[in-house]
Amino acid sequence: MAEASSHHPSPQPRVGVWLVGACGAVATLTVVGARAVAKGLRRPVGLLTETPLFQGLGLPAVGDLVFGGHEIRDTDLHCAAREFAERSGILDPALLTVLAEDLAAVDREIRPGHLVNPSDAVMDLVPDAPGAPPRSPRAIVEAIQRDIAAFRERNKLAHVVVVNISSTEPPHRLPIEYGDLDAFHAMLDEAEPREGLTAGVLYAYAALDAGHPFVNFTPSPGSTMPALRRLADERGVPHMGSDGKTGETLVKTALAPLFAGRALRVLSWEGYNMLGNRDGFVLNDPEAKESKTQSKDRALRQILGDEGTHSKVTIDYVPSLDDWKVAWDYIHFEGFLGAKMSMQFTWQGNDSALAAPLVLDLARLAAFAQMQGESGLMTHAAAYFKSPADVEEQTFVKQLQRLEAYAAQHRERLRRRAGQ
Repeated sequence: MAEASSHHPSPQPRVGVWLVGACGAVATLTVVGARAVAKGLRRPVGLLTETPLFQGLGLPAVGDLVFGGHEIRDTDLHCAAREFAERSGILDPALLTVLAEDLAAVDREIRPGHLVNPSDAVMDLVPDAPGAPPRSPRAIVEAIQRDIAAFRERNKLAHVVVVNISSTEPPHRLPIEYGDLDAFHAMLDEAEPREGLTAGVLYAYAALDAGHPFVNFTPSPGSTMPALRRLADERGVPHMGSDGKTGETLVKTALAPLFAGRALRVLSWEGYNMLGNRDGFVLNDPEAKESKTQSKDRALRQILGDEGTHSKVTIDYVPSLDDWKVAWDYIHFEGFLGAKMSMQFTWQGNDSALAAPLVLDLARLAAFAQMQGESGLMTHAAAYFKSPADVEEQTFVKQLQRLEAYAAQHRERLRRRAGQ
């Protein structure tokens, strides 16, 4: 049996994690991983919140997390986990047998999700979805809030963190109401969702309005738009986004400073990505793909600071890869006296196994922030995102220093309290 988690169950009240996209691959790995770590069946590799950086600060223990969520597909968590095990080769069927009751308990907390102006690719995932009369955005928000409130009450939870890990939404032309909270409130009372309003935005509103921390792990619009940032400030709720930084972009934000730090001019940085899971299927939609490529390219350009650099990110759906993704990057750069040189790297990883520990870290950090009475953007969590709100610095090491400083600040606070 593997070493148990370093954070033992604490006397603190349990924390709920409401997953938007509750039976997707990332959610499945998040839940299975959390329960396996909590039971000492797997080591907490990839969980920064399980390292000495956060030891003793009072973050909710992995074993104290209670999961629920919304899912648009007609499936359950056990089926999703079994499918993932068969297709990815990561999950051990014996582990799923041991965790069968845990997964069944989470399944009882999963409710039908909400489709709001979905893309054609998303609708292809739910071909048998029953037709429903249009509902006002307000009615959808209230339905989301009822489900989360009931989840919290059933499980006697002190806090619930809402995490959006659903499929990427196309970059619609955003309604002007996204910029003003009063106008946004009025838009919610229209007879049906107007074009450009998405499920991700309504989930963000529902969470913040009800006082729940919100994490947007997707590149879709979420809580960081002006209207919802104001709502978060008014409600005193912590939140952060957007787009989890798990693979190729993580490497870019660690590697690009090397060229800038040596005054080497990057002429071209070309990135080619292949993936085959449902995320890849959805990203095969040109509009959804645009959302993702924009967020992947933005960080590199900020670090290099050279408008002349040619940079392009390409994403292709390759069904046979399943949950594995491959990124090939070619870097063409200029050195002293015009010498042109190049560097290439290939990144191959399991998409969901890279993302799941970040989801757990962010859920714990968001719950901890609320416990400390913090609100607004969690800029100390910038290292987890491709497009961290209100953080211009994109260098991974410098972003990580923000998180280290945050942990040190709370450790000093604890030390002072102990000395009183």
